[in-house]
Amino acid sequence: MKRTIFLVVLFSLVFLLALGVEGSEKVYQLRASTNLSKGETVGRALQYFVDLVNERSGGRIKAVAYFGAELGTQREQVEMCRTGSLEMVVAAPGTGLGVWVPQLVLFEFPFLFKDNAHYRRVLAAMTDEVTRLVAPYGFVAAAGQSQGVRNLLTIEPVYSLKDMKGRKMRGPNPIYIRMFECLGASGVTTDWNEIYTALQTRMIDGMEASPSSIYRMRFHEVAKNMTMTGHIIACVYYFFNKKWLDSLPEDLRKIVLECAEEAAAYQAKIDDEDQEKALQALAQEGVNIIELEDRDEWVKACAGMIEEYRAKGPEWSDFLDKLLSVE
Repeated sequence: MKRTIFLVVLFSLVFLLALGVEGSEKVYQLRASTNLSKGETVGRALQYFVDLVNERSGGRIKAVAYFGAELGTQREQVEMCRTGSLEMVVAAPGTGLGVWVPQLVLFEFPFLFKDNAHYRRVLAAMTDEVTRLVAPYGFVAAAGQSQGVRNLLTIEPVYSLKDMKGRKMRGPNPIYIRMFECLGASGVTTDWNEIYTALQTRMIDGMEASPSSIYRMRFHEVAKNMTMTGHIIACVYYFFNKKWLDSLPEDLRKIVLECAEEAAAYQAKIDDEDQEKALQALAQEGVNIIELEDRDEWVKACAGMIEEYRAKGPEWSDFLDKLLSVE
């Protein structure tokens, strides 16, 4: 009798273990990172994305987000994603992946896009092309997001193109530096965290960024004139580790990409609101908001840059054509 009971218990345990193995599902890890802060709209959208993935995957994906310099510079985070230490990185295409695909820097090109709505259409339309270009290096692109239209912030007011002559303007990369040269100024490369002091000590005469970025960094405390040039718009994409994304079951891959697109739509909404609030706050805190008198002249002054960048090679010209084809 005891032997019979033992066998029944044993077979029951074996059955339950087998059932547990059969019913268990692999849990996938999704570590996502951005060099931007959690409070910025891109950071808020990343947290929104992570929360959506955790909810909709029903626990089959465990997603977590890292912000700011927690894991290193943007370039270091991109490399971590490439090697699999991260499953996703939020990065500016030209800065983050430009070492492999340098023409991605053309997303930040002066006077190429009509407005923010047009820019977002470009980002959406170019997603497959960006993926095609970065796939050989182990990435998949999704969920392009605008970081807002950029304007000038200067110590002395700029009303027209002639006022740019001789100004020392901070620019983050060669496209910005060349743009300022075309506008009659000189471009100076200064670290983002050094701009406040550089303005305060007059090492530079001005800088450029979106209203929310300027307001958040308090640059307007040392430079009181904002000229609404709308010269460049910057962006980020979600770059997934291709091997990881391809390893997901089809239903989970679909969930991840759908959540990414929903996060991009969320970021577009809150960024528009944030930019408008920041512009109002800047005006309320004494910044002189200036509408350009001669924007056509600025566009004309930078027009030659298109041919300069086409001359870099067929891959540059082809990418420019694709950008310009989106209405």
